[in-house]
Amino acid sequence: MYNWHLQDAIVAFVDSLKPSWPAQHELYMSTLYAFVDLQSHLLTLLGYPPVP
Repeated sequence: MYNWHLQDAIVAFVDSLKPSWPAQHELYMSTLYAFVDLQSHLLTLLGYPPVP
């Protein structure tokens, strides 16, 4: 019913990513901020008022 080898492989993969989590979080936040900033500028160019 359960594939324990697959589950162990997934756990090992996730554990291997743990040292780089702060860098991945920083990359995610900077990308998210850049996307939101771009959308804000786009909507302002289209005539929508800026949101404080």
